[in-house]
Amino acid sequence: MNPVVAHILASLQPRGWLRFDQFMALALYCPGSGYYEQNPDNPGRRGDYYTSVSVGPLFAELLAFQLADWLQTLAARTGPDTTLLCVEAAAHDGRLARQILEWFAQHRPQLARRLRYLILEPSPRRRAWQQATLGPWAEQVDWPGTPTDPSHPNAPEWFPLPPRSVTGVIFANEFLDALPVRRLRWNARAGHWSEWGVTWQKGRFSWTVIPDPPEAVRERADLLRRFGIEPPPELLNLLPDGFTLDLSPAALAWWEQAAQSLVEGWLLTFDYGLSAEECLHPARATGTLRAYYRHHLAPDPLERPGEQDLTAHVAFTALERAGRAAGLTTVLRQPQGRFLSAIATRWAEQNQGHPGWDAARLRQFHTLTHPDHLGHALQAFVQHRCPSLNLSPD
Repeated sequence: MNPVVAHILASLQPRGWLRFDQFMALALYCPGSGYYEQNPDNPGRRGDYYTSVSVGPLFAELLAFQLADWLQTLAARTGPDTTLLCVEAAAHDGRLARQILEWFAQHRPQLARRLRYLILEPSPRRRAWQQATLGPWAEQVDWPGTPTDPSHPNAPEWFPLPPRSVTGVIFANEFLDALPVRRLRWNARAGHWSEWGVTWQKGRFSWTVIPDPPEAVRERADLLRRFGIEPPPELLNLLPDGFTLDLSPAALAWWEQAAQSLVEGWLLTFDYGLSAEECLHPARATGTLRAYYRHHLAPDPLERPGEQDLTAHVAFTALERAGRAAGLTTVLRQPQGRFLSAIATRWAEQNQGHPGWDAARLRQFHTLTHPDHLGHALQAFVQHRCPSLNLSPD
């Protein structure tokens, strides 16, 4: 039996069901056998989906150019003995980290000497992948926190840094959309939000609506308020029975912890996501949860646990509110294509009006920025704790 299936079946006992976020956490992160534990080549041509990193090295080079601008601003504002941190969440196989460090060594050597790279990664197996990919660059990298089991749906181990410990940049690339989501289901007859869970029937996993005791109904209402989703009664009356919202408390908790950890600097994510209002659009009545298998949209997220990718859109409204509550200011939320194009323009300005890219990098730029590829669906979202400065990449 698939070891992930065995773990999930054991977790179903004694109730006979699991909340979906618990199922998703095991399917993706079960130690040694979850989807992200099995194969460092999951992203890319040989895997199940593409990321900006798998397109080629240009994404890392553009990102490093932006990180260098931000860090140079901090270098000018802090003493020469201040270590500047570049903190990457969930670096998968470590490729992006290596490419960024190589770029700094080649293009910003003085800044590189003040830089320390941190990777936030609880999985011992993925830490080993990252160390192998980094090779000699691993000497410039730290992995804070103790290796642990990342398959708990709330996963506090994903952010092991204490409050006010980072002067620099914290960033995540297509990470938050891979954290477990709770699936809330509008119960039109009862007039409240129920919740989807997972059970085992006739030799396969299937959906079930889990029990609705009053305390669970109140807890779900509180969760919606945390995400800024408080539709008026007249809108709720229009929602079809079964309208589904996919919300990740783990992603929100990660952003809250990251925001609180900043002494001064920037918090950045590239991800698929929506505002609170967009979550309630009629076209999204079935939620945003998707499964991908061999570069195709899979029909059932409950099939092949541990063998297919699961993802759901990030709730940007909740992240923005969490950052503001921690004292951060929002710099921007815009399509990745616009964000990277602005960086490329500044790069060209420093190189006599042309970035000097070969044909391969021009093709990569097209894939990263064109609306029909990764340029529109992926969003860049940036907050910072430097309120006196204008720090937009534009």
